[in-house]
Amino acid sequence: MALKNQVQLIVYPNRMGTGLRDLGTMLEKHVLDAVGGVHILPIYPSNADGGFSPLTHKEVDPDYGTWEDVEAIAKRFDLCLDLTLNHISDESPEFIDFLNKGKSSEYADLFVDVDDFEPMSQENLAKIHIRKEKLPFREITFGDGTKGRVWCTFTERQVDLNYDSPKTYDLLFDYMRFMMARGVKLFRLDAFGYVTKRLGTNCFIVEPEIWDILERFRQVAADDGAEIMPEVHDHFSHQLTMANRGMYAYGFALPVLVLHAFLRQDTTYLKNWLRICPHRQVTVLDTHDGICIPDAEHLIPPDEIKALIDDVSQRSEDPILRRSAAHVGSVGAIYQLTCTYFDALKRDEKAYLAARAIQFFTPGIPQVYYMGLLGATNDHDEVQKTGELRDINRSFFTLEEVDEHMRAPMVQKLVQLMKFRSQYPAFQGRFDLHYSDKNGLHLSWSQGELRADLEVNCETREFAIHYVDENTKERATLQFDA
Repeated sequence: MALKNQVQLIVYPNRMGTGLRDLGTMLEKHVLDAVGGVHILPIYPSNADGGFSPLTHKEVDPDYGTWEDVEAIAKRFDLCLDLTLNHISDESPEFIDFLNKGKSSEYADLFVDVDDFEPMSQENLAKIHIRKEKLPFREITFGDGTKGRVWCTFTERQVDLNYDSPKTYDLLFDYMRFMMARGVKLFRLDAFGYVTKRLGTNCFIVEPEIWDILERFRQVAADDGAEIMPEVHDHFSHQLTMANRGMYAYGFALPVLVLHAFLRQDTTYLKNWLRICPHRQVTVLDTHDGICIPDAEHLIPPDEIKALIDDVSQRSEDPILRRSAAHVGSVGAIYQLTCTYFDALKRDEKAYLAARAIQFFTPGIPQVYYMGLLGATNDHDEVQKTGELRDINRSFFTLEEVDEHMRAPMVQKLVQLMKFRSQYPAFQGRFDLHYSDKNGLHLSWSQGELRADLEVNCETREFAIHYVDENTKERATLQFDA
């Protein structure tokens, strides 16, 4: 069954209440008519990286709940879960067996033996696309005292998988089938870009191998009526290729383009993107990873991006850097801005609601991050507590605090926008971009007699939605109750 073309919510399993059961309560109480899908960030036992170092994908961390709790949500909403392609935890049963038995382990072929790449020249080492200020290799000691090296792109707790081995596919396809049997309709493929390791390349999205690998995952998902959404922050052409190959692209360029439109009162670059963006995509303005810059780098001039970064950085924690100082093989430049989207827009409620309206009228399935749903602001206290810069946008809320946020007038208006986007039939039809001035935007969707138009002025922050009433067939304007 196809994914619902309705708003989805992105949320952690334990940050709107204490676990999955509380999350289900919140969904039923506050967004049942506004949301058609839910992307729950990692629910698995994990030992690093905020859940993205899974010991397995076949268990739910007992602190969050059970598979029964997950299935209860899947019965009401399209369920998206993460499938971490690049690595598994160094506390996984497979890696522990490998450490104990070495090459005689049945799981030995799951892991990348760095020594198989020897000899590595300095030139080849310098090309590797890294995520930390050192080469992504970890020395290990086996049960018999001998030593070896495995590839660890991210932390040393996250051990990369070997995509030259059938065992890797067997393991991950087993995970997928297990999860689809429990209601998963969409897999977010985390860190997929690092799975291609070929000497003499940067070992990042190596073509054409990467597309052959992703096609295998797409086919396994399709066999059970599910979809895949590879996650990557890089040149926007990768998103176009994914959509052309029958996968869901991730609309990561949109957050920066919309910010630029409001902060510079210029919709030129946003309109250019809307003319070419894939329609088979999932759009976002905010996620658990902050506001990512690389996806928009070739859509907005460099000086304009720098001005935007300087502007938002006045209201955020330090940006996350792509590693550039210590190793010539790194990619360089600002990677992510650590800021809620509401703060990025200077807590301007008019601009924030207008930005969400633009997202909802952009082709694709819109996702709203839980912090964005609640209109939450930068959580500097959480950053001070954990030392993780991205925790500025990852607050914990009790159900009572969620109730309080949901009563705020801006949030009530946002939920009305979400309901309109999820329920009005014209969004299943044709998208059009209309002429507008430099600081304006006019988008529409039409199907038969029904039509919805969005008009935005990025200078005044004013916006209006006009539509044809389903019953009377007369033109109307969306009025907010709050």
